[in-house]
Amino acid sequence: MSIDKPIFALDGGKPGIPPNGKPNGKDLGKYLLAGPDGPPGSNTSNNQTIELNFTGTPGTASALYYSLVFQLPKWGFNVIKADEWIEVSPTHQEYYQRTISTKKQLEGIIKEGLASATAAVADYELLKHDLRKYEDILNYFNEEDEHSLKAMFIDQVDVHTGEGISMRSIAPRWPTLISDFMKLTDEDIEVDKIAKKLNISRAEAVILSTKNRLYKVWKKKILDVARERYSLIYGLVKSREKTITEYKNWLKPYISRFKMTVLGGERSEVRSKTLKAYADITGQATFANGIRIFAWKVLKTAEIRKPLKEVKPSGFVIDPYDSYVREKFILNKETGLAAIYPWLLTELDYCQKCKKFYGAGIEKCPICGERTVKMTEADKIVMKEILPEWKASKMNLDPTESYYMFFDFDISRVGSRLPIGELEDITFDIRAYTVSHNVLLVKILEIKCREKEIEKYIDEILGIKFGESDALEIAKKRYPKAFEVEEKEKTELEKFSDELHKIGEEFSGAFKKISIPKTQLMFSKPGPYESHFKDRITKNYLKLTGGVFAQIKDFLIEKMGVR
Repeated sequence: MSIDKPIFALDGGKPGIPPNGKPNGKDLGKYLLAGPDGPPGSNTSNNQTIELNFTGTPGTASALYYSLVFQLPKWGFNVIKADEWIEVSPTHQEYYQRTISTKKQLEGIIKEGLASATAAVADYELLKHDLRKYEDILNYFNEEDEHSLKAMFIDQVDVHTGEGISMRSIAPRWPTLISDFMKLTDEDIEVDKIAKKLNISRAEAVILSTKNRLYKVWKKKILDVARERYSLIYGLVKSREKTITEYKNWLKPYISRFKMTVLGGERSEVRSKTLKAYADITGQATFANGIRIFAWKVLKTAEIRKPLKEVKPSGFVIDPYDSYVREKFILNKETGLAAIYPWLLTELDYCQKCKKFYGAGIEKCPICGERTVKMTEADKIVMKEILPEWKASKMNLDPTESYYMFFDFDISRVGSRLPIGELEDITFDIRAYTVSHNVLLVKILEIKCREKEIEKYIDEILGIKFGESDALEIAKKRYPKAFEVEEKEKTELEKFSDELHKIGEEFSGAFKKISIPKTQLMFSKPGPYESHFKDRITKNYLKLTGGVFAQIKDFLIEKMGVR
């Protein structure tokens, strides 16, 4: 995937998570992040970070990349490409033309598909308009609304009978003609009975009798037509809906590929790099490719006597989604993921009984009637997408394990065509981290966010979404009175319940503000994770990650032919 968003840092940068895997590390016990504490290139080679470079003939550098990413899953890693970009100089004609032509071809397919989708939407709207018209007619019959049916007959049928014949044109002579017509029933056919019932002249009664007969015939015919047309148009509407959905699904992979085939110059971060890149010489045929890979696997410690693990009702030994990480590394507007993806803070309401999320403003669950609690879009993604996958042991995740080794591969591939021949250069910046699973959850949430950014981009291209809101939400904001729902007055019991809820929230807020003195924490662990650096973290966790780091390093060095 390719989006113009920075990677959430694990090296102490902001926004990001600061490493704390050192003796007397800050917040040890609340989470564990042991790894390089500086940006790429700032650390010397050790068992946490290294930079490996290889230059060879075209294809050899790419072969190194594929050797690595195909080998990692064999070692038990879950491998995900987090980001990618490519930059090709126009001088490199073959590669440049291939890249540009691919984008143009995708652009043409997308434009053609969008035109077809737009035409399908126009047909859909016309059909919906006709469907609503026949829905109204059927509703009149269903509710036995004679008044509306007669009004339709007068306004849309009788008015076209001509001047001096329609009831509207005769009304100046008999001002009560239309109101008298409204008072008639289907049985009012005979002239004398109508004249006596309404106390009107016989001449007016003759007109009313004639119009009532015509109305009865029209009513029978319009019911048959409405039934037939509604069934036919309803089927066409559903067909158009399916067509539009299929167009969107068909276009999504093309739009996604178009977005992923991004030139580095289209991104502000890459533009600044390429301007200063010493390998990109004006007039030379060059290309540059940046790839970011995340890989992780469970960190299993070898212990003489492994302690028993009690799985909680949540499905985890320790719940990875704790309040500390939620508030500090996800929802925080300065240091958390919300600094990069503000839409994670979108307020939602959640029913704990039905386990359903609703838009903000739903105080009570429409299903069970229970009072909802305030949540965010971040909570929804974690609870509905990440945790279920984790419990199902997908993505090499294990709900019974609390520690993982996490590798961040920042790969740069550069190629150049010179008069003496071609060369391809690749640099692997490898950074190894030992993390507790609440830190890993944040990184998985980041991956989900990047995927959703692509989905948002696709939705905007297709006209489904506009920024952070869909079309209906935008309409509600622009025309609040038109979408205003009249609220029913609350009963005394509901008012009393609201007061209790408010009091409970006030007490809850007060308890949150109470801080426990540090002296009371001297003999207790500050969190559920390891806090003994020398005895446990270095010997049981960092040592294992360092061993795997060395394995990956040696693998690449061997593939480079150094050994």
